[in-house]
Amino acid sequence: MPYLHSVKTFIKALLLLVICSVSYANQTFTVTDLAGRDVTFSSQPERIILGDSRYLHALSILDQEDPTKNVAAMLSRLDWVDYGSYVEYLKRFPNLKDIPIIGRSSADSFSIESAIDLRADLAIFSLDGHGPNARHANTIKILEKAGIKVIFVDFRKSPLENTPKSIALLGKVLGKEAKAQTFLNFYEAQLSKVTDKIKSLDANAPAKVFIHSRVGVKSGCCETMARGMMASFFDAAGAHNISKAVVPGIAGFMDLEYLLTNQPDLYVATAVGSKGMPKESKDDELPYVMLGAGTPNDFAEKSLYDSIKRYKLNHLEAVKSGRAHALWHGFYNSPLNVVAVQVAAKWLYPKHFSDLDPEATLEHFFNEFQAIPLTGVYWTTLSSDEYK
Repeated sequence: MPYLHSVKTFIKALLLLVICSVSYANQTFTVTDLAGRDVTFSSQPERIILGDSRYLHALSILDQEDPTKNVAAMLSRLDWVDYGSYVEYLKRFPNLKDIPIIGRSSADSFSIESAIDLRADLAIFSLDGHGPNARHANTIKILEKAGIKVIFVDFRKSPLENTPKSIALLGKVLGKEAKAQTFLNFYEAQLSKVTDKIKSLDANAPAKVFIHSRVGVKSGCCETMARGMMASFFDAAGAHNISKAVVPGIAGFMDLEYLLTNQPDLYVATAVGSKGMPKESKDDELPYVMLGAGTPNDFAEKSLYDSIKRYKLNHLEAVKSGRAHALWHGFYNSPLNVVAVQVAAKWLYPKHFSDLDPEATLEHFFNEFQAIPLTGVYWTTLSSDEYK
């Protein structure tokens, strides 16, 4: 009977598919993480510890349906380090508030006992940053002995070099290689829009920039980044970071007198606040520069103005000439960082990059690679004459 034969053939094919699927799920594979460590998995992890709550942005690239579903615990509270994003994630994923926090930003705050008790099978840590890193060999040894695999990623130390490697690594470990590759194609194409054109610019006269880091966290003027992190974005965009001459390490401080004597062409504040965060305002002045999810531009611009006034930076020529800007601080530890490179290029060389559209890049990133919608602004400029 032809019909019966067709049914039997279909059932055999279905059983073969199931067997192959089970075999694939149990297939052993080995990856090399960003610390150069070979880590072998016998199955894909199901209970994950995030060494930084902001890694939800990276998980969203691989799973827009629910990046929180396999998160067993996190270090650092997202509502403390990225309040605007926390609000947006909570709207869509109410379970976020129930995910245990088993540490803050420092390595010594990490609770190994809690990680083991939660029966986690994977910990994703930073190569060099918040939480345990590659130098904490004893922590890694204890976790692995308890059956918790450890991999290191990096969106912070060398963000432009290591973001593609980190997403590819996560895609392999979490069984989302196709999604990871789609993102990497987009990322590399957007980065090349800046790096390819920068090669043709006059390298003898780069625009000078001063990066005023984490504005509002410190009372004195002025914390800055000289190498890595946010500084990497401006390096890629062809800037001359004036802090490199006086800050020997990654970050440090520059005083107002030096800035007035060695004037930058561009002033850029990094924003660690966002609309609605606790202690949002004090005496009608905003204590931090505010940007990110849920933050409207007029609010962001006022916060930048208030900060410039508080730190007495209004005498900088960059401020007087309308080249005072602010950039979301969260770019420094996120796969969104390619957008920051495009913004930096537009600010530094507006004529050369007149056709570049970082706003469209940001919109595409959220529409295609994030589990939350795009709300608020992630950079701003003092555009009103009353602020100059």
